[in-house]
Amino acid sequence: MGHDNLLSYAIIGEISGIYFFFKGFKTLRKKRLIQNVPSSTVRAIPMGEVEIKGRAKAKHLLKTPISNVPCVFFRYTEEEFRKVGNSYRWVKILDTRSDFQFCLADDTGAVKIDPAEAELNLVNRYVKTEGKIKKTEYYILENEKLYVFGKARKLPSVNDIEMEIAEKKFREIMETPEEKIKLDTNQDMWIDENELAETKERIRQDVRKHLAKDIEEKKDEVVLPHLENVVIGKENGSPFIISTMEEDYLVKHLKSQIVLMVYGGAILIVGCLWIILRYVNQITLK
Repeated sequence: MGHDNLLSYAIIGEISGIYFFFKGFKTLRKKRLIQNVPSSTVRAIPMGEVEIKGRAKAKHLLKTPISNVPCVFFRYTEEEFRKVGNSYRWVKILDTRSDFQFCLADDTGAVKIDPAEAELNLVNRYVKTEGKIKKTEYYILENEKLYVFGKARKLPSVNDIEMEIAEKKFREIMETPEEKIKLDTNQDMWIDENELAETKERIRQDVRKHLAKDIEEKKDEVVLPHLENVVIGKENGSPFIISTMEEDYLVKHLKSQIVLMVYGGAILIVGCLWIILRYVNQITLK
């Protein structure tokens, strides 16, 4: 291997070492957070960071893309076996997931889970290889035990949503000349305050009617009344984990990652820095 190639690999290794070293400490913070935040029952969920254990529930079951297994959540990936540099390896070409809300239930009730942007610790339950393409499915079954760590937050109330939609519709009318002219109900060539107020109220009533219909269709009886507007999900860079592993196994898994990243990163940093300094020293001596 030439000196220039060795230097290039050393620089890449140095950057990788720094990345993994600091990522290890970030993972350490996550592990400590999981250990320090006490588990909560659904009924007693506080707003903010929460750790909860229960079983997955869904009002409408999904089906996995390839195996057609009924589930509450799935992740599907495709990898292609291709040449990268001087070697062959699996390269991810597709990574998609359902991201529809489902519920987590325990003996005290159920709460909504928004899986978007969650860090997933799931078992790959279906793998199919077709030529150079490998298809993999990860999924959560109905009633499967889950561990969730994330942030519980309140969703906007129905009144807030109603006002926002009504205001948007009113602006659209005012910005469309053909619709705006219809507001002049007494045809005096002027839209007065009474006509504006009547229009706003008519729009609000129409929005309220449609929202009430949607709420009735989407009503989930397993969710406790005081948790209807509460969801656990990702927020402000805090860890959000959905795992089929028990908490103890998850902590052990994170601990192994921390050791590998911190010590492995440190070794890479020192080793690659030594190679770089030696190369620079040789250039200087010339």
